[in-house]
Amino acid sequence: MEKLVSNEEIEEKALELVKTIKKDKDYKEYIELRKKIKSNKEIMKAIDRVKSLQKSYVNSAYLDNNIKQELDNELSRLESIPLYKEYIIKEKKINNILINIKEGLNVIFEDILNNKIS
Repeated sequence: MEKLVSNEEIEEKALELVKTIKKDKDYKEYIELRKKIKSNKEIMKAIDRVKSLQKSYVNSAYLDNNIKQELDNELSRLESIPLYKEYIIKEKKINNILINIKEGLNVIFEDILNNKIS
């Protein structure tokens, strides 16, 4: 079977896509918010606490209601911090963009494999 494009061309196009994503306003805002989150000791401490509680809850096979209650309380407290809330909203938006790109590429690849695209 004849190669449609070279590996170098594919890599070049993939890098172009990455550059386009990195130029996106939402992506840039997400990166800035992430930096602010990482430099905020209060938020990082709360995130670490949530992770620890999540691990404990999983280890309890989701049976320890005291851990679940404490986890819910800690998550509520964390989500009440405006900077964190903004970060989570932006993260979801970026994740949705990436999922849409992935799904779009999957459709294209499937069409290529099924000879729907020549």
